[in-house]
Amino acid sequence: MAPVRSNSRGSSASSEEDIGTRSFSISVLKDSGTKVEIMLKAHGLRKKKGFINSLVTVFKKPSQPSRLLSNGKFTEFVLTEHALRFLLEVKTDKKKKKGNGNRLDTFLCEVKRFPSDVNPDSAEFEVLEPASGEAFILLTLIKTGNLSTNWKEFLDTHGTLDVSTI
Repeated sequence: MAPVRSNSRGSSASSEEDIGTRSFSISVLKDSGTKVEIMLKAHGLRKKKGFINSLVTVFKKPSQPSRLLSNGKFTEFVLTEHALRFLLEVKTDKKKKKGNGNRLDTFLCEVKRFPSDVNPDSAEFEVLEPASGEAFILLTLIKTGNLSTNWKEFLDTHGTLDVSTI
């Protein structure tokens, strides 16, 4: 999982000191030529649980990923045919023994230019949470231009999905 121009800024609700940085990663799970599946992962992210939420997401994929998260909120989310930019705030509970309260981490992802154009209106979001408890967002995009570019190979070769940084 190669990080893509991602910055993480940690801040605490209970103290002003910096508690460290969190890493954000993006990886391409599959590129079938017209459809790309991207995994977005931020430390501490949790899936929203509940029968109603699960039932609704089976029939209709939400267009806003914040609705699928129990402890995360996108304060900014912009997906265009060329780029992706988002700010994600993740609240994590600290152990009471340590004396720290909840922590709020902010993750920034910015891809200024995708290897291919995509249709932002067809984007689908799904939050998956494996047994480890670290949830991730699965973002499925439909390519509309430059279909011959394989995003998985592009990421492996260049270490980024951002064409503007090459």
